[in-house]
Amino acid sequence: MADRKKEIERILEFVRAHRNSYASLAVCRRALDQGLSEVTEPVIAQLEDYLAQAPDEEIAAYYTIVM
Repeated sequence: MADRKKEIERILEFVRAHRNSYASLAVCRRALDQGLSEVTEPVIAQLEDYLAQAPDEEIAAYYTIVM
């Protein structure tokens, strides 16, 4: 559980720090909406809510994308 929480925190930190990166956009598109064109603060808030209930395998996949 601690690893999951740490992975979620690292994913969100990366997305906030690198909003214009392909990695951030890929994570947000896969988690939320394939049609997203940019990562905004509301998108990050949605991502945070989504990650809280996402399966462990999905968290691990997103973590791999951004790290």
